[in-house]
Amino acid sequence: MIVGRGTPFLAVVPARGGSKRVPGKNRRLLAGRPLVEWSIEHVARCTTPMRLVVSTDSSEIAALAVAAGAEVPFIRPAELATDEAPTEPVLIHALDATPGASEAEHVVLLPPTSPIRRDGSIDSAVARYRGLGADSLVSVTEASPLQWSGPLDSPRPLYDTNVRPRLQSVAPQMRRYRENGNIVITSAAGLRASGNRICGKTVMFVMSPEEGIDLDREYDFWMAEQWLRSAHAY
Repeated sequence: MIVGRGTPFLAVVPARGGSKRVPGKNRRLLAGRPLVEWSIEHVARCTTPMRLVVSTDSSEIAALAVAAGAEVPFIRPAELATDEAPTEPVLIHALDATPGASEAEHVVLLPPTSPIRRDGSIDSAVARYRGLGADSLVSVTEASPLQWSGPLDSPRPLYDTNVRPRLQSVAPQMRRYRENGNIVITSAAGLRASGNRICGKTVMFVMSPEEGIDLDREYDFWMAEQWLRSAHAY
């Protein structure tokens, strides 16, 4: 649910104009819609009231975002829109540059490069964050526990190779998760104090495999396109 001022949740969709691997990524059509629109639609479908701001350096993306129902109260400075620019200063800038955002107690980061979120996922993440009294929440996707680390010519297994688990019955202590970049929730105060969106008491929110698709390569776009156009998407 997209609302104006007065909500404790500020949702931020960071959608800069540049992209090296996939040029024009955030305005590229995916399943018939500009990529940035998917995250805006996800917030609109929430039951949790959120103020939604798109942070961009692109006038074209700004126009798309406003047409889709988001606020674009500022144009992101060029120094915060480079390939090397970290996410935290972008979030803090959104808090500082959005009129009335000082009322926001929590920031919900929703990258447009995660275009698949099931109905209810954002609301469930907020409920978990609130219910556990967390300072931050990071969304994850379960990964295989059969993982290795180190150089290729002398790797180290991250599990007991003498007790190889069946993937269908992995013990809780052996489960592994990877950050999928889909949803991050953090307290505004914690973000400012630590300079890190993952701070204080942190909890995980497990999402489905398709929600873990992060658009970084052409293959990722193909995968997301197949899912969003399938009968299972919505």
